[in-house]
Amino acid sequence: MASTLTRDGLHLDAEDLAAVQRAALSPSTAKTLSSGCAAGYAFGKLVGEQTPDPFAATTQGTAAHSVLEDLYGLPRGKRTRRKAANLLLSRVAQWRHGDLTALADPVTRQLFIADVMGKYQGIFEIEDPREIDVAATEWHLQGIDVGGVPFAGYIDLTQHVTARGKTGLRVVDHKTGKVPDKHKIENYGDDHGDQIRLYTAALRQLVDEPILEGRVYYTRFGKSRIIAVSNKRVAQTVGEFSRAWDVHNDMVDQAMFPTVTSPLCGWCPLVNLCPAAQASRWGTDRTEGQTALTATDLIDIDEITVTPSCEGPDAPTVQMPPEEPGEEIEHSREGTDMSEYALAEGKPWEEEIAGTLNGASYATIGYFGTASLAYELLGKHNVPIQRVSVDSLTATLASIIVDVQEGLTGRSSFQDGTNTRVRGVLRTVLDAVPPPFGEDAATWQRWIKMTTGHTRSIAAAAVRLAEVDDPGVDIDTLTTIAPTPAED
Repeated sequence: MASTLTRDGLHLDAEDLAAVQRAALSPSTAKTLSSGCAAGYAFGKLVGEQTPDPFAATTQGTAAHSVLEDLYGLPRGKRTRRKAANLLLSRVAQWRHGDLTALADPVTRQLFIADVMGKYQGIFEIEDPREIDVAATEWHLQGIDVGGVPFAGYIDLTQHVTARGKTGLRVVDHKTGKVPDKHKIENYGDDHGDQIRLYTAALRQLVDEPILEGRVYYTRFGKSRIIAVSNKRVAQTVGEFSRAWDVHNDMVDQAMFPTVTSPLCGWCPLVNLCPAAQASRWGTDRTEGQTALTATDLIDIDEITVTPSCEGPDAPTVQMPPEEPGEEIEHSREGTDMSEYALAEGKPWEEEIAGTLNGASYATIGYFGTASLAYELLGKHNVPIQRVSVDSLTATLASIIVDVQEGLTGRSSFQDGTNTRVRGVLRTVLDAVPPPFGEDAATWQRWIKMTTGHTRSIAAAAVRLAEVDDPGVDIDTLTTIAPTPAED
């Protein structure tokens, strides 16, 4: 079966799933999977690297980062505006003979150089690079876990600083986009700050020096933001990162990466093909036909639900500049009447939006996962798939999950991280103790009690492990473990 894009998401075959599944999570991927369009992300991984557009924001942003990396890698006295310009010209000479062959055109090259200069020049308003004590540039973080999650990332710049009478490190990330306003951060989260806090959590495992500060430098605008890196704030961000890993693993288990519609759909390569985008108000191609696909042989499209996009006076859309899609975007459904829909869209930590279940919430992932598990069990054991059967088994599984969860935390919300852990344990138990389809009520009651007990026992073993300072091997106990003798 080929991978197929439907209205609810991108359903992946085994080969494509292996290409999309992450062995480690970066801050940006975590944010995309938690609150962005996971289907678009997955398709991007299948497409792979494309020939870069010299006028795309991502291409120019990468170029500006390269210049700043080279600049801060020089001895202090050489970190000047003139040297930065020379570094850019040197890079352009390489790129025009490599991935950016479009730069061979003199006009394109000059426009590109001017644009990239504009994206990094603000660094000289933020600080004097000659005065910075550089600890590292492009510090590659790998081979470590953050919040129990395999972590991957690069810190743009790490500085030795003295602050509040202490000497330590400052973590800096360079951004070439706009500075988010306070309202946006308060209402829609602090993606840039969370990135710094995750870098801080990772770096604290690698160095003895204290991480005193975090900064985000908006080099196009010459602005700087101080990011709080207290233990409390870092722990909060790490918790969200851990949940993003759970979201990723749930998507992998279901071999389906959900669609999320927003104004960003207009700049997605799949906008003309995606059933979700075409069914939403955001299904108009904003790329002027430059990057939007009209066909693809990488995946199948559920064409039954795709209708041609049209835009008229009664079809509200959000106008955004092509060079910076999505930088000032808020949620597409915010402030609209959602009573006619079963789900809304919002941040994953919001279970409901204006009284409507948030389809992107951690709880909804749990609800969908539990219902999918019930469907899977019915099919696996050749039980007819009927609504009453799916609903009954889904409710039974949910009851077991909540029963164990309440014993661990006193809470029963599917929004909680513990609920995710218990769901994973239950799936393991069900492989060993399948439901007794076709049996009487007494047998089902015994099965529920036994399955709940096994799930609770595994969870208790995990908690006991966490309390052991130095786990060791108990050979004497292992030698007493043996299979149950077969009955005659």
